[in-house]
Amino acid sequence: MSDVSSPQETATQEDPNPEDLGAAPRPTPTRGLGEWAVAAAVLVLGVVVLLDGLGQRQSTSASGIGAGFMPIVVGSLLLALAVVLAVQLARGRRGEPEQAEGDVDVTRTHWTALGIAAAGLLFFLFTVEPLGFIPATTVMFFLISLAMGSRRYLTALVIALATACVIFFSFTKLLSIDLPAGFLEGMI
Repeated sequence: MSDVSSPQETATQEDPNPEDLGAAPRPTPTRGLGEWAVAAAVLVLGVVVLLDGLGQRQSTSASGIGAGFMPIVVGSLLLALAVVLAVQLARGRRGEPEQAEGDVDVTRTHWTALGIAAAGLLFFLFTVEPLGFIPATTVMFFLISLAMGSRRYLTALVIALATACVIFFSFTKLLSIDLPAGFLEGMI
């Protein structure tokens, strides 16, 4: 008797239905609905970004690259990604959760962490103009680091402030792109 078994023998030993080998998992009524929603959201986002890029006025620079160039590129890539996602889903290739590293539980949603991260984003959205980029971004980065599990509060705050300052000065001084200074207007 040989130590190597045929694929049919292996299938019958491991799987009670050898004819199902290689077949896509059978979808349940709710299985994959979220994945289709993600593909649809990427498609809608791609259309919005592409239309925004096409709506920008033409460049008068010598290079011919204007404000609409990058939105057109990003929108086109998003549309291509949405098509790839939809094709993969239609072929039955669904995403499977990966094994977590360490003690991360991927079977449940961490609503507190999600809420803290959302609060950071909303804080930035509503305070970037009145407070300025640096304070609003510092608070947002700090809250997101808390949501990701950081318990070294002072270190997280210093890193958030340093990151916000590097981004602000890179854009305003190196790229000459104005970001809101807020109440720091005369100081920086």
